Amino acid sequence: MSSVARRYYERGRQALDTGDLETTQESLRAALELAPQFGNARVAYAIALAKAGDCPRAAQLLRAGLGRASSTISAAAMYATLGDVLVLGGDFFGAEEAFKQALQTPGFEARVASGLARVYARLGRMADMAAQLKIAATLAR
Repeated sequence: MSSVARRYYERGRQALDTGDLETTQESLRAALELAPQFGNARVAYAIALAKAGDCPRAAQLLRAGLGRASSTISAAAMYATLGDVLVLGGDFFGAEEAFKQALQTPGFEARVASGLARVYARLGRMADMAAQLKIAATLAR
């Protein structure tokens, strides 16, 4: 990855942290144009798109990146973020599947459990929600 792509990413992350979604999107788009396999930039860009209300585009961006993921950890981060984006967009069954894909990579258990708890709450599956919250709380210790 080029140092220029890294600088665009860092600028985009800083803008995301301050809530400047326009600068975030411009910077992260530039980072991805220079380095399409840059998973962290793809995840951050998708978060910015979702925060701006464009969940379908955020989901599309993440799905397109799955085939370019540089590692299983990068792919799992994209799946977990895809789950978050799909919950926000109202596709709870798609979110459930994305979280289950992320669960296949060690280290994502707590994030997946909390995401699945949100999915199950939205679907009215309260027993499943409670079970996932218990898993998340246990893993957070």
